[in-house]
Amino acid sequence: MNAPRGRARGPRVTRWSLRRAALAAALAVGALVPWAPPAAAQAEDATCLLCHSEVQTPATRAAKSPGFEGAHGEVACVDCHMALYAWDPEEEFEHEVPLPAASCTVCHGDVAGELAGGPHNDGKVSCQECHGAHDLRGFDLHDMTLATGRLNALCTRCHVDVVRAGEDDIHAAAFQGRTCLACHDAHDTSPPQPEVNQQVCLMCHESDEATEGNGFAPPASVTGSVHAGLTCVLCHTSIRETGELPHEDVAPVNCGTCHPQVAEACARGLHDRTLESGVRAADCRDCHGTHDILPKTDPRSRAYPRNQPETCARCHNGHPPEDRPAPAGDEVDRYRSSIHGRLLLEQGLLVSATCSSCHGAHDIRPGEDAESATSRRHVPYTCGSCHAGVLEGYLAGVHGETFLAGSTDVPVCTDCHQEHTIEDPALASSSASEALVAQTCARCHADDELAQDYGFSSTVLTSWAGSYHGIAGSFGASGVANCASCHGYHAVFPSSDPRSSVHASNLEATCGTCHPNSTAAFAKVPVHSVVDRESNFVPWIVRTVYAVLIGAVIGAFVLFILFDLWGRLRIRMGWGPPETEHVDPEEWPDEDELVAPEEKFERMPRIGRLQHGILVLSFTLLVLTGLPVFLHESTLFRSIIELEGGYLLRSKLHRIAAVGLIGLSLWHVGMLLVSGQARRWFALMVAKPRDVTQFLQESMFSLGVLPWLSRRRALCGLFERFPSLACRERPAYGRYGLVEKLEYWAVVWGNFVMILSGLILWRPDWFLGWTPDWTFDVTRVVHGFEATLAFLAIIIWHMYHVHLRPGVFPMSRVWLDGKISRKELRHHHPAEYRRILERRRRERQPGAPSGR
Repeated sequence: MNAPRGRARGPRVTRWSLRRAALAAALAVGALVPWAPPAAAQAEDATCLLCHSEVQTPATRAAKSPGFEGAHGEVACVDCHMALYAWDPEEEFEHEVPLPAASCTVCHGDVAGELAGGPHNDGKVSCQECHGAHDLRGFDLHDMTLATGRLNALCTRCHVDVVRAGEDDIHAAAFQGRTCLACHDAHDTSPPQPEVNQQVCLMCHESDEATEGNGFAPPASVTGSVHAGLTCVLCHTSIRETGELPHEDVAPVNCGTCHPQVAEACARGLHDRTLESGVRAADCRDCHGTHDILPKTDPRSRAYPRNQPETCARCHNGHPPEDRPAPAGDEVDRYRSSIHGRLLLEQGLLVSATCSSCHGAHDIRPGEDAESATSRRHVPYTCGSCHAGVLEGYLAGVHGETFLAGSTDVPVCTDCHQEHTIEDPALASSSASEALVAQTCARCHADDELAQDYGFSSTVLTSWAGSYHGIAGSFGASGVANCASCHGYHAVFPSSDPRSSVHASNLEATCGTCHPNSTAAFAKVPVHSVVDRESNFVPWIVRTVYAVLIGAVIGAFVLFILFDLWGRLRIRMGWGPPETEHVDPEEWPDEDELVAPEEKFERMPRIGRLQHGILVLSFTLLVLTGLPVFLHESTLFRSIIELEGGYLLRSKLHRIAAVGLIGLSLWHVGMLLVSGQARRWFALMVAKPRDVTQFLQESMFSLGVLPWLSRRRALCGLFERFPSLACRERPAYGRYGLVEKLEYWAVVWGNFVMILSGLILWRPDWFLGWTPDWTFDVTRVVHGFEATLAFLAIIIWHMYHVHLRPGVFPMSRVWLDGKISRKELRHHHPAEYRRILERRRRERQPGAPSGR
């Protein structure tokens, strides 16, 4: 429709002839059909498009692209090109060229008024320059993506100076992220209300004493801000719209006019939604200020990384303002004490995580929101934005695989490291520290329900806590292996995975990180073994046997002691048979001549006392340093470990005592091999059947029941035939009775068992290479229960006989000077005492050999 006259015909003759033929054919067909009213706009456009097919109108664009919506979709060609109303295509194949320019103001008269007072009313800029000629699209001022992408490009085709603005130009500070329409009207592009400029505002707002609280802004706060150079009315648009000066209270500033993307993000966030609910929440001013807004790179800015905690704490503190009931009151304080907070606030490390690093700057959402950066589904990626290597390892491990599979049970970063109180794992207070990491892992791995769902054992914490590592860790020993030491920190794999550090092929190397001399046998030491019938039968049966044995032995000891105490009370009260006198004065009238009343007899030679002293010291030290480990859950025994100087010193003392016990045992065996006197003494310590009958006789005499039974008619015949059954007298013990012999053999057996089991626990690599897998667990059971049995036997049985028994209390001095008095020998060992009397009487007879 705009083709110029007089153009060259040349090759276009054929094409134009074809168009004329098509137009003639259309008119001819129209003549054959019944008469109809004049064609509608659609038909008129079709006629135009026969020649102007290159023209794209909203209607033709919509026909090709369904869903396209453009301006002028219902407007016909002749509605704009009104000169064509007089053109009749049936009479004239060509219309006048050129056509008069289309006038947009016919329909858009209001725009003409706006243009009249602006610089674009100089005839150089037409509507088509900005809106286009035919393919007009609708423009929505709120479609800021389109606005930023198209409007500024349109304007800067002419206003190149804006693009080249220097740092001091107003556009240099205002252009980024905004459109020209933020400051200029769409058609009246004159500067906004030049009479209401900065100088006019400062006529009232120029006091340096003005403050934000009274509604005035100090000039310095504006001129030094990021908005320096912008006029007041660009933000306070209500003043520009009314032009009222002096003005009343101004309407709130809409920052989204210039910061649309930020406004959209805030609209999705928690703060805006809280504001919409009627609760006062943070807005742009609370985080960025009002007139004193500074770029976030300025150390004075409220949004500067180092200042963010203080900015957020204005609402999120333990005592939030009444009009702002902000949640998480003490989280900022916790953050300040965390590793992130200390690195940021104390050391000034700006790359450390701040509030916005995890929660976002504007699109802040609650953690339960699936789109929140702090939701469980996003936490690994949020933390991984700084800790990229950790994220990679986590996602590769078993936890990450389960997380990627969509599980909500699998731990994420905050489950192990907490949220705001994140600490350096090197600190004891950190949930990932070597002292607390086991409890952290146990939150999941001690959960029976989770264990059943995911197929792992829920006893790992209790089993580890009972191992050397767990016990040492519970006593505060540093450097002992914990969960992370063996399984890794983030790239954790199941033990069946060859990549796992606890896989059978890697276990020796893993142990070697702490134990440089570890071998494959050493790596077989179980860490998570549980002594139960189903999974560990042999250690379980050994433990059961020991439990029954300890109960029976200690029970028998207590029962005998009660019998002995009752017998002494019975004799004192005159109930039953009196105390036995094995040395009859009538038979031994010369007793005082043979044995002086003050004479003492050697009971334990010097070498015996020395061995006994070593035994006492080593046993006592072994008990004090060993039982607290076996009974480590007891508060009393934990206190003993602390008194001993800690777990590691306890371990050294225990080994020193063990070496002393081993040396004593070897010394004792050596003496038995080389000394005839020692072998004769050893022969006396061998138990005989008579020792058992004497022990029973002693018990029945103390009880005093059998004499009463012997007087019963039904039993008197039995007791007359076997009078010894009445047990009316104590047995006449020789040098050693069953009590002393049992104590000796208990020491022999205990030393053998404790030394052997202790060696296996001390150097498992010497044994586990050729012994069954359950050897170590059986050894632990035997070592612990045997020590318990020995300890109870000493404090109950031995202590009673040599320290607490009436007539001996507070103690027998035999272990000090090796001597026993005539009275003690006469009462406790009457058979030996009679042999001494008989020997001395023979020695006094004439002709008796000397020294016998």
